[in-house]
Amino acid sequence: MKKNTSIPAINFKMHLILFFVTGTLWAPFYNLICFLSLNKLAKLSLPEGVPSPKNSAVGNFLLALSFVGAPFAFFRRFQLLNSYISEMNSHLKPLPKTEDENGKEIIQERLNCLKPGKFVGFAIVTFFLIGIIVTSFVLVSLFIMRYSYWGNEVLLILLPVGIAATFVGFGFSVRTAKEEQKWVKAFNAVAEEL
Repeated sequence: MKKNTSIPAINFKMHLILFFVTGTLWAPFYNLICFLSLNKLAKLSLPEGVPSPKNSAVGNFLLALSFVGAPFAFFRRFQLLNSYISEMNSHLKPLPKTEDENGKEIIQERLNCLKPGKFVGFAIVTFFLIGIIVTSFVLVSLFIMRYSYWGNEVLLILLPVGIAATFVGFGFSVRTAKEEQKWVKAFNAVAEEL
């Protein structure tokens, strides 16, 4: 099958590195690139009944710039791809048959991303935990610098909260990154197949 060159693949590793290098400031731009890619997908001919992934990329980018709006932008992106692939599945050629080591046929399923509601749950918890982490460490630092005689009591309260939130937030961030990777794989796979 000839590779689709009209829709370039999204390089997840590059975006993940940029996300960490910029201290999460890359997230809105990553969302913009994903929304623009969905618009390229929408320009291809659609069978009847398949929802178009067309969207307002700039509007969603502006939404992703705010702390409160970011989960809604993520929700919209996951919703557009999930519904597109779910409905488009019946209009695409069947996937090639494969067999396991016993010769039993494996039923292939087309890659799709997590349902949008579940992803947003992870995203909101992750944003909330990152807020707790930053707040705890800032408050501990301020109290230590300003009230050094009261620092031990503050450390006993806020430092454990900050450390616990850091580890839990790291776990949620890893899970969120894995779901983003699945989104990119599903997008790249369907774009290449078309």
